[in-house]
Amino acid sequence: MATHVLWQADVADFDAWHEVFKQDKRNRKAVGIRELHVWQDPDNKNHAVALFEILDLEKARAFFDSEELAMHMERDGVIHVQVKLLTPV
Repeated sequence: MATHVLWQADVADFDAWHEVFKQDKRNRKAVGIRELHVWQDPDNKNHAVALFEILDLEKARAFFDSEELAMHMERDGVIHVQVKLLTPV
């Protein structure tokens, strides 16, 4: 069974963030991260939640921990990021 990641963050502007997020799909795919769902919190319009399937755990960890991603998120107004790794039982 696949490993999944539940990613949550507050963003400066959900619509602007979502456009950048969609453009970054190729980079995620290159490291074995497949987007399953993206949600917007109805009570907090600038809170984003995404669920990913992880095909290569080590590459995915390196991607989520990368300085490049951190700088990218900071530039795009992404704060309070929570990344939760979920493994099947």
